[in-house]
Amino acid sequence: MQNDTEIYNVPLAKMSIKPIPGRVDTKGIVSGVLISLAMIGLMQFGERLDTILFGGLFPVSGRVISITLIGLGAMMYGLVPGLIVAEINPLISTATGSSPIAPFFFITNGLQAISAILANKIVKNVVSLKYCFAHSILSTVLITAAYIPLHIFYFKLPWVKLLPMYAFQGAITLIIPPFLIYGLLKTVRSAGFFEE
Repeated sequence: MQNDTEIYNVPLAKMSIKPIPGRVDTKGIVSGVLISLAMIGLMQFGERLDTILFGGLFPVSGRVISITLIGLGAMMYGLVPGLIVAEINPLISTATGSSPIAPFFFITNGLQAISAILANKIVKNVVSLKYCFAHSILSTVLITAAYIPLHIFYFKLPWVKLLPMYAFQGAITLIIPPFLIYGLLKTVRSAGFFEE
């Protein structure tokens, strides 16, 4: 039986080390690559769905998947493995042309890994809904701030169209990923993958 009052810190797979750079041993790197492969598989569906529904300019399902899995990678193994999870998918997306903004995913995905580390500075217990919401809020704010110049200056989209879309994306990414991440963290904890 796990104690719900116990405090867990990033990286969960070896809490005795610092989250930056995190686990840079074989276990951390290989685990980051494996989570990234899961993300690539899910993103093939998510990015195409976003392209069909929103022309690929407003990734909604892609954001849910990336906030969840990049966050999980950074939470479990630290910043470097989190960045591995974050940056392999943009290579595939850019190579396959799955989204018109695929090269921009290098920036937005990296911001999500950083937000997982920053959220642990704000909320000390990683295995809590409070932490999962902090990560999701930070990710959503950082990603949206990064997209504003792209949408305004490159795609020349008017604010009238941007504001409702940002509100929709924000609502989805503030509600769904925290519960997905929390469920994954509780499952990983009960499976015994956390280390001191």
